This record gives sequence, C-alpha cells and structure tokens, in this order.
Amino acid sequence: MRYYAVVNGRNPGIYSSWEECKSQVDRYSHAVYKKFFSLHEAEWFLRNHGFSSCSSDDDYSQESRDSEGAHYGISQRSYSTQRRYTFDIDSDGYVNVYTDGACSSNGYSHAKAGIGVYFGDNHPLNVSQPVSGRATNHNAEIQAVTKALEQAKKAKIKYIKINTDSRFLINCINHWMPKWKRNGWRTRKGKNVINKQELIQMENAMNGLNVIFEYVPGHQGIYGNEMADKLACEGAADYRG
Repeated sequence: MRYYAVVNGRNPGIYSSWEECKSQVDRYSHAVYKKFFSLHEAEWFLRNHGFSSCSSDDDYSQESRDSEGAHYGISQRSYSTQRRYTFDIDSDGYVNVYTDGACSSNGYSHAKAGIGVYFGDNHPLNVSQPVSGRATNHNAEIQAVTKALEQAKKAKIKYIKINTDSRFLINCINHWMPKWKRNGWRTRKGKNVINKQELIQMENAMNGLNVIFEYVPGHQGIYGNEMADKLACEGAADYRG
C-alpha cells in the first residue's frame, strides 16, 4: 500500500491514494509531498518537518484505514497532525533558513558583531543577538549557522538547508575544514586556524541533522538574506564586548 505525506498543501497530513493527495497539492503554491510504502515512514517524514502526531483512534478499524481514499491527516477518526511552526520547505523536503553575520568596524578594537537567523516573518525560531567572544565577521557568520542548527533541533527538524552569503563559510565546509583537521587544525602555512573553536561548535551542532549549504549572493534583493542581514545588524548593535 502507498502513503502520501503532504507537508505543505491545502490540508497537510497522510493520504492513502494519489487522488486524495493530488486534491491537496495540485496547483497549490510550493506544495511539498512525498510517497512512501509504509505508514511509519510517512509519519516520520511529517514529524521531521514540523508536525507532532497523535496515535490512531483504536475504534477506527484497519479495514477502514486501508480503504481507498482514507485520509490519515486531518480526519478525526484516524492519524492526526498539528502544525507547530510554518516553514519554507524546498522540493526535496529541506527546511530553508537564512543566516548572516554582521560586523561594524571589522578588524578594529571597537568592532561590534551580531548574528541573524531567519526562518520566516515573525517566526518564533528567528534569532537576532550579538556574537559571543571576538567581534569579527567570520565569527559572526559561523555562530549564525550554529544557532540556526540549534534552533532546528529545538523544532525537531531533521532536514535543514542553510542559505548563506558567506563564501568563507562555504569554503570552510566544502574544502578547508577537512584539510585543517587532518593537519591538526593548522593552515597550509602551519598557522593555527583562527576560528577553530567556533568551527568545531558548528560541526558538533550538525550532528543528528541532514544539512546542506546553499550560497546566496548578499545584498541582491533576496528577501530571506535581507531579513537575516537585518537581524544580524540589530544583534550587532547590542554587542558589548
């Protein structure tokens, strides 16, 4: 039997026929859904994308559940879900989050730095706060990602896409960190990696998550990036050193 988990549609939930699923996602903007061959996998998929579940009603028979078109999502007689947060989810089921770091007077003793984490407008998981420790742009970019990952875990998100305008951060993840670790956290020139502790904290925060990184150009009118930048600047204003 097939199960169709609808994360983003007219009525999110689990459906046992394509016709039922199609009625929820057809011509629905940014619809997100996936087919599974077990109810357990479909439930797991929903839970990993911001839903909490209740057990099925014991009075609702298995025969009724298996009937064509049975609705496993919102129906009072079967599996039900309750959305805790609203997320921007891509076509592969990854929750989009935008991160940014801001630092005024970067490189100077009077620098101020902050982080911004943006899940959506007025989202409860958004973060705007000053950096911890050194006020540098790189430190802010790394800490913003770490905080985003922590927020994802808080919401029980398992699949997260980090959208960042930091090429430094992308290069750290994809190229430099593996080499630095093999070299005892030293650069090619034998110098200590300046952001070692922050990078280790970020890497630890990735444990238990499926994380992908996406580069987005900064200050190019990309809404999520602009909002993350705004949050980061507000956080930097509160930096006290």
